[in-house]
Amino acid sequence: MPNQATRYRVKLFDMVLGLSRALDLLHPAIGDHHMRVAYIACCLAEELGLPDEDVQTVLIAGALHDVGTVSSSSRLHLLGEALRNYHIDEATLLENIHAHGFVGRGMLREFLPFDAAARAICFHHVEWNFGRGQEFTGEEVPLLSAILHLADRVAILPDPAGYVLAQARDIRERVALDSGKRFHPEVAAAFQTVSGKESFWLDIVNKHKEFTIHRRFGHSELELDLEALIKLSGIFGKIVDFFTPFTATHSLSVALVSEGLGAHLGFSVEQAKLLRIAGHLHDIGKLAVPPAILHKPDKLTPEELLVVKQHPYYTHQILSTVPGLETVNTWAALHHERLDGRGYPYQHTDVPLGSRIVAVADIFAAITEERPYRKGMEQARAIAVLDQMACENAIDGDVVAILRGNYDEIRHLVR
Repeated sequence: MPNQATRYRVKLFDMVLGLSRALDLLHPAIGDHHMRVAYIACCLAEELGLPDEDVQTVLIAGALHDVGTVSSSSRLHLLGEALRNYHIDEATLLENIHAHGFVGRGMLREFLPFDAAARAICFHHVEWNFGRGQEFTGEEVPLLSAILHLADRVAILPDPAGYVLAQARDIRERVALDSGKRFHPEVAAAFQTVSGKESFWLDIVNKHKEFTIHRRFGHSELELDLEALIKLSGIFGKIVDFFTPFTATHSLSVALVSEGLGAHLGFSVEQAKLLRIAGHLHDIGKLAVPPAILHKPDKLTPEELLVVKQHPYYTHQILSTVPGLETVNTWAALHHERLDGRGYPYQHTDVPLGSRIVAVADIFAAITEERPYRKGMEQARAIAVLDQMACENAIDGDVVAILRGNYDEIRHLVR
């Protein structure tokens, strides 16, 4: 009988779309920008006759191309500028337009299946500049970056207040004028071909374009086993922690503590690994919370606290689109529920053990981590806080007892 690690598989394509949807929550102007770019880029790559491997690479790159903007508020401001303006005046930006591409490459290249997409993302704002854009900062710019660049610029042009088919001619003329200057001539020519079809424009503005992308380009059979899922979910967790600078390694800490507690509570090796994945992903919904609130060192106002309380809901929404992650989703999304039904956002009382474990791990990691505005709690104080919460029927006392009895071992996991 095969072990669970062999049987438990999730499609890479579905994980990419899940993270792409999470990135769409970063800025109110984004909408479905990442999906638009992915669709346009795939159409261009297909028209250019590129092999299916390259089409899949540019799909990943398009879906995740702005991932580097999570690392600073100035980059989110830059993202807003890029989403509003076809021509970007670099002199008016708070930082280099290319910085988030390099950061994105650094984030994604740790996962081998993302290596080629990470390279394309790195240079997606490099203009062709009559051939001088074949190289940037001493590195060769791949053709996939040129595809991504045109797709990124075209994706922002349709005006939602008007009919897209009435705008298509002007957009096509605009791109034609920039062929050779801003855009690779071959890529610009491919755009003229694919954009001649009304269906191309209707697909771009379709609110359910994921289904079109899945039907036309989502036939990759690459699946992730548990070990690959741990690696990829760890990158997702790092992306969230980049977004919340006061918690630089929080998701990793929650993941490791959850896995350790699960092992002591009788979870199988494979189930404990699922707890680790849930820990990596538990806060992915925080990408929907404005940075000004997440970065605030002072006490939150009641209204701001309500905004923060949305994040487990968005965690559930993001992960629910990935077939195969149902158990992980439940454990991750219910980590702020209380046993007395006074948690949020669902106010459940029947909280599964996996979620109870992640909840204790989340609190333990949060109170023992060093923050710029306070020191982490020492053992006696941390255990007292957890015991009090268990007495109040907020968290599971049995899970807290396991943590108390194995404190040094668990604490060592996150040092």
